[in-house]
Amino acid sequence: MSEPVLDAALAPEPDHKRADMLIHAFAAVSAFALVGMLIDVWQMVFLTVPLFAVVLMLKGSLRSDGTWEKQSTIGIIGYCAVLAGLVAWSILSNSSDTKLWGIPMSMAVIVYFIWPYTAVVAGLLYAFVFDRTIDEKRLAAVTD
Repeated sequence: MSEPVLDAALAPEPDHKRADMLIHAFAAVSAFALVGMLIDVWQMVFLTVPLFAVVLMLKGSLRSDGTWEKQSTIGIIGYCAVLAGLVAWSILSNSSDTKLWGIPMSMAVIVYFIWPYTAVVAGLLYAFVFDRTIDEKRLAAVTD
């Protein structure tokens, strides 16, 4: 049995514009976090959490031809928007004396909302994106 001959001229041309954009965005978010660390402003560092999440999740769901699957992208953006809202709530409630279930409000938001949200919903989002996007890459490699 002979091996199939792969002709590079017949292969689709990959588009790296979005991947390059996401890599630049990652560098910008990293620089923002670094500045926050150097000037000792924890809020700047904490705000980068949802930004890192959206950049890395979009990079992970990017197809080899440089496109995204619409429902996966909507799920990722929605997840990160809720995460950003929770992070903002935690930061804004830092100066409050309010307590929620025995701990300060800013810490309560992290412990009772952000932690469970990222632990449960991130796994479900991964399964959703894998089913729609990443598994498609593996199947394409098998059928080629």
